[in-house]
Amino acid sequence: MPEGGRPTTIVLPGGGGVPKLSRLTLVREVGPLVGGIGACGVVTAFINSTASLFLVDAVRAAPLLIGLFFAARGAVSIVVSLAAGAVSDRMPDRRPLLVIGGIGGAIGGVCFAELRDYVAVLVTGAVFFSIGGVTFTQLFAYANDYAHARERRVTSFTMAVRSVFSASWVIGPPAGIFLLTRFGFAPLYLIVAGLCLLTAAFGLGLRRLPAASAPAARAAPRPAALLSSLPARTWLLLGALVALGVVNQMYNIDIALYVTKTVHLQTQLVGWIVGLSAALEIPIMIVAGRFADRFGKLRVVVASAAGAVVFFCLLPLARSVAPLLALQVLNAAWTAVALSIPMVMIQEEAPGGAGAGAALYSTTFMSAGLLAGAVTGVTATAIGYGNVFWVCAGLSAVATGLLLARAARSGGRQGEGRGPFGIIKRV
Repeated sequence: MPEGGRPTTIVLPGGGGVPKLSRLTLVREVGPLVGGIGACGVVTAFINSTASLFLVDAVRAAPLLIGLFFAARGAVSIVVSLAAGAVSDRMPDRRPLLVIGGIGGAIGGVCFAELRDYVAVLVTGAVFFSIGGVTFTQLFAYANDYAHARERRVTSFTMAVRSVFSASWVIGPPAGIFLLTRFGFAPLYLIVAGLCLLTAAFGLGLRRLPAASAPAARAAPRPAALLSSLPARTWLLLGALVALGVVNQMYNIDIALYVTKTVHLQTQLVGWIVGLSAALEIPIMIVAGRFADRFGKLRVVVASAAGAVVFFCLLPLARSVAPLLALQVLNAAWTAVALSIPMVMIQEEAPGGAGAGAALYSTTFMSAGLLAGAVTGVTATAIGYGNVFWVCAGLSAVATGLLLARAARSGGRQGEGRGPFGIIKRV
């Protein structure tokens, strides 16, 4: 870009050109996207780092009822996300869904601030926070559309904006735990409601993109048709992502209870653990996005799944502050890759638009939430909070096997290697 911020034109193969934006224009276009993802990330961090404590300490729910809550929220979220993803790709503008999602999340925050009856919390949390989850999928669908419209590398751009989501987790969990310990659950969840409305406001500030800005501008299939048209290699990827999503959400549910109830450390440590991991994810994501473009997405995802196995085998052995914090380096490495790059892979393979692909990606985590709640509740009741992590290690190994099976089916497909051992050879 020339000095002074004046736009130039990039000449594309075939004679086309896409304007290269000035810094000011780039800030105006990407700023609301970054702000929306950041606010969405803080909301998610607040809820995920405190929900299990809220259910135990404020609602007085037993472990099995905690599992039921997360399972119910996951089931409702699957339906809402797939429907919103299919609808969004048929709409000329994604912004109305971002507003609806923000309002839904705000209502959920107000309900959590006021209600203490388990059934009421279960119903309102499952419904309104599921609607709020639409903002995540639609923001990243917009990011995909924007990358295509501006001729940017989709993987690198997605990983860059995804790092903003991780950055919000640097401050989110410590801030959430601080607000909880200083003021209580009601003020915490009223702040959640305000942040959800802020996300909606950022969504309205997004620039409307041309309808054909992405190759997925074709008609989006209905949810049932979308699932039936997926190739086998995509199902293997989805299976691995569900397993890793279960692992991640079991960890999120269990870590606060493990730290406070099993090893009897301070509640504030939970916030520092989660925040440290999120801080480490940011540079890892940026580097991983470049490595994925160069060496192949599947290779780095397989390596990250194997790293998850190691992490969860070591975690039950950590019973003091220093090793718990040190292990977050490995935790950040596997989550930064395994929970981000597959989004781009699914968007590339799924029929329909970026909204359908992002919704399908998000649905794997909602399915994981349904399973994680039940598995965590049963496992914690039977063998204790610490032993939940051994189950996580086993599921991470299953995910690694599914990814290797995908490598075997992919053959010589670009970026995936030849056969199951192609992941360690450069194509």
